[in-house]
Amino acid sequence: MMMKKKILIGGWFTLPRLGTEAFSALMKQGVVYDKRLGFKFDAATDVDLATKTIGLALGEEVELAVRCFICGEEACANCPYFEVCDRRRVSPLCLCEKHAPRKGIYELYQKTYADSAGLS
Repeated sequence: MMMKKKILIGGWFTLPRLGTEAFSALMKQGVVYDKRLGFKFDAATDVDLATKTIGLALGEEVELAVRCFICGEEACANCPYFEVCDRRRVSPLCLCEKHAPRKGIYELYQKTYADSAGLS
């Protein structure tokens, strides 16, 4: 079974030394790098290319995950749509298994969105 490198979009992650060529490619693809924190995919990252670059450099499959919009935890764990979801293109405003089934969650979702957009 091939190893997988899980990357939470918008979260910091570490990689072993990749070499100058792979590191340079990731910087050109918009991956954020901080010497202390590591790497991060953000809105400016070409996720398709960066995922391929990391996969080739590591010799591993790269699995992407997104955060829960309410609590910030990984939203993909136990998601019923996991197998068909394209996390490279899906909205980062997903809900985790704790928040998705809750009654009244839509109001909390709206409040979180308004707070993050500076509308409240």
